[in-house]
Amino acid sequence: MNYDHGGSHDSDACNMQMLFNWDTEKLCIIFTWWRVNSIGFLILSCFIIILLATSFEFLRFALRKYDTKIQVSYSQLQEGRDANSEEVATQSNANRITYVQQLVRTLIHTSQVFLSFFLMLVFMTYNGFLMISVIIGAAIGYFVFSSSLIDFGGKSITCH
Repeated sequence: MNYDHGGSHDSDACNMQMLFNWDTEKLCIIFTWWRVNSIGFLILSCFIIILLATSFEFLRFALRKYDTKIQVSYSQLQEGRDANSEEVATQSNANRITYVQQLVRTLIHTSQVFLSFFLMLVFMTYNGFLMISVIIGAAIGYFVFSSSLIDFGGKSITCH
């Protein structure tokens, strides 16, 4: 399906597919400059997409680890307090995370959201090679980064 909207009839133009396909030429991945015109570049692009999807799982892992680190530090702080001391009055303020901690959490989360939408757009090329690459990357990332953590209240799949 070629939806020509009266633009240039350049032979290097990208094909916008609206149906599942296995195209290996004239395939643009999100940007016009990320154009696949050979099998070699398709393989390289698939590898990059696998790394991006793996990175998404790493970001999920990093945020869980960072949250755990914050929780451990606050629980150690609580254990060190004397229940009869004057610090009890300020306990609610002491349990709040710092500005820097929230900034780090926000940056990780925002990166995760951006990468999630980016991978969704890759998936929406409807190209089988790219779709499989996203799935392989997610599987590798999940296998590598979730093996040490079990999160019973974790987030579900986002946009990939």
